[in-house]
Amino acid sequence: MKRFGSRERELVVKISGWSEKSWGSRGVKIGHDLPQDEWAEAIDEALDSYPGNPYLLQRFHRARVLTHPRHDQASGRIVPMQCRARLCPYYFAHHGEVTLGGVLATIVPADKKLLHGMRDGVMIPCKAR
Repeated sequence: MKRFGSRERELVVKISGWSEKSWGSRGVKIGHDLPQDEWAEAIDEALDSYPGNPYLLQRFHRARVLTHPRHDQASGRIVPMQCRARLCPYYFAHHGEVTLGGVLATIVPADKKLLHGMRDGVMIPCKAR
């Protein structure tokens, strides 16, 4: 995997759990954005950190661009924003039954590739059906 070519590296390696690297995308490595030697280092770091700080490996999927209203602080108006969105469902467990509680949407400017922990992101609760 460390020797994969750029097209084979359309993967994401990210730290899981409670780590200072798991906030704000600090522990996220996108394979096809890295030179091969940095990708190999990211794989080694992930393997060497186990089991203390496990990492996840997943395919990279670019989020679709959409338009959503946002508040512009300078003008005080609601303006459209070209953005990408990340949806995070959350669940409640009660007496052995698990139900969808809702979804938290995080929208960020369309030019951002990673949708984590940025000051210009907007978090929006979505109603569960």
